[in-house]
Amino acid sequence: MSETTFKSIIHEYIEEKRAVGNKFKKAEQTLNRIISLQNEIDSGKPIISKELLKTWAQKTSWETDTNRSGRISVLRGLSAYMIRQGYQAVVIPKKYAAYAEYNYIPYIFTDKQLGNLLQAIDQYSEECTWIYHRMEFPVVFRLLIGSGLRITETLAIQKGDYYSAEQSILLKKTKNQKERIIPIAESLAQRIENYIGQTEKLPNFVSSELLFPNPVGEQYSSGRFYYFFRKFLWQAGIPHRGRGYGPRLHDLRHTYAVRVINKWVLNGKNLTTCLPYLAIYMGHSGLKASEHYLRLTTQMFPELLCKVNHYYSWVIPEVEHEA
Repeated sequence: MSETTFKSIIHEYIEEKRAVGNKFKKAEQTLNRIISLQNEIDSGKPIISKELLKTWAQKTSWETDTNRSGRISVLRGLSAYMIRQGYQAVVIPKKYAAYAEYNYIPYIFTDKQLGNLLQAIDQYSEECTWIYHRMEFPVVFRLLIGSGLRITETLAIQKGDYYSAEQSILLKKTKNQKERIIPIAESLAQRIENYIGQTEKLPNFVSSELLFPNPVGEQYSSGRFYYFFRKFLWQAGIPHRGRGYGPRLHDLRHTYAVRVINKWVLNGKNLTTCLPYLAIYMGHSGLKASEHYLRLTTQMFPELLCKVNHYYSWVIPEVEHEA
């Protein structure tokens, strides 16, 4: 029987994660770095010591608080697994490395900018000779803009996940590993129907289970769409402010949420009851992200601030102060 080592435990941990559907690629790279450090500190023994945690948790001069917290989170997950399996491991509290959750200010697109962006996408698709881009890009980007989906969720949608009669989509592979069904607008559903009708006889589309497969029938990388997103921004006359400042592809999702809240406020909806629905629809684990969108809404649409302050300052205490 082979000796249990820290490295072999991590191998089993990764196998367990992937068995339940996690790709775990980035985390695996981080775990390999932990193995190297653990060999120096604990000689590869099947333990997570306080010294390992202390050394691993030190912030480097080139990383952000968010990146540091992410590194510690990977070690925390491993620690919990080892404790569950009966190995010696230090308990790592969830708030061990606190950081500002929303230190990035999302770029919120105006209606005109969204129109220009879609126009640039459609123009590219009409002129593109690559059949996959010509058919997929207009639909995928409209899903991001009109439904607030994450790009990773969108690219993982399978043909059987789209329900034509209900005009809804089942999202299976989500950030929080929780399936959810989202309704879509009739115009967007019609786009998907037309897309399916155009692709149902093309070999690589037919052989793939994905709704939006790449040319070899597999799932696109999100980086591929971000590359084209940057091109479309330039064509639409929307300047990119540099790395870390956006607009990012994910900002289409932020924009969707802000536009929904803006519409609710203008229509006199009760945000007390509406925000939980937004949280569920967006796939958030709690209300914090939805409340963050309420702050963004008051920044994007200052004229709503008084109305929000009058009715909902108890939801977002800072609103009264900002007013």
